[in-house]
Amino acid sequence: MVNKVKELLKKHNITLAAHYYQKDEIFELADLTGDSLELAKKTKALKNPLIFCGVSFMGESAKILNPDIDVYMPKLASCSMARMAEEGKVEENIKLLKEKNIDFIPITYINSSAKVKAIVGENGGLTCTSSNAKKIVSWALNQGKKVFFLPDKNLGQNVASMMGVSSSIIGEKDWEKADIICYDGHCSVHQLFMPEHVEFFKNRYPDIKIVVHPECSPEVVKLADFVGSTSQILKYVKEHPNEPMAIGTEFNFVNRMKKEINPNIFILSSTKPECPSMNETTLKELYDLLVAIDEGRAYNVVNVDENVKENALKALNRMMELS
Repeated sequence: MVNKVKELLKKHNITLAAHYYQKDEIFELADLTGDSLELAKKTKALKNPLIFCGVSFMGESAKILNPDIDVYMPKLASCSMARMAEEGKVEENIKLLKEKNIDFIPITYINSSAKVKAIVGENGGLTCTSSNAKKIVSWALNQGKKVFFLPDKNLGQNVASMMGVSSSIIGEKDWEKADIICYDGHCSVHQLFMPEHVEFFKNRYPDIKIVVHPECSPEVVKLADFVGSTSQILKYVKEHPNEPMAIGTEFNFVNRMKKEINPNIFILSSTKPECPSMNETTLKELYDLLVAIDEGRAYNVVNVDENVKENALKALNRMMELS
């Protein structure tokens, strides 16, 4: 099956992109790999068809940034965090901010639907990733405005803490006074990491480094030795190849680093932190899609409504310009 996949990719001049959280059987075949920001930059420059192995918002972003190519996904997997940011709820929140005469810039994490990106773009806002969130938020605050950050409250609060500014979740007591006002969403995987897990590893291995993603809770992030995006964590691990580490992020990514870079890596969790959405894509589904393309019956073609695309592109391009 692997050889047939390679053969069909070559036959149809298709580029295969895979996020770091994909299963090894997919990741090892990919032409392009990376986190959300890296893949956005890489796929924007493509001239040939793309198969994107990730979750739906990633395929949408690739199509918005590069509308002239065909974008396919073996599985239209849905990110739970992106689903939390329902378009109607986001619009209600923005309406509330305006009714309270709060001068703000909306910033949506790239883990959001094209429609939410469009709402943000239409309201003068932009997207961010975990790699550039601090830079994007800093730019917005420097405009003399507050930030409405969605959908991940943890990333928003952690960025606020790193910058030494105030944050609150919309609807909480005195939330209007905060510099960064956060939507009440989160990542189901990064919520699994707890302060007691950090305590366990620190007690057992006194020299261990705690490395976490900024989607983890503020309580966990405060205890970490290094906090970074997926690509930043990879860079950190490569720079410290033999040091013991307990890492708080998605299982496939951590396990791959353990096998390839540093055998002294542990998962910072008592349960397997495997993203169910990212793990929906299988080698068989990639194979089936390629066979369908070969037979002229392609499916899971990513399309975005023109009005949505126009405003979502504003939000994405503003981010790309600052990045």
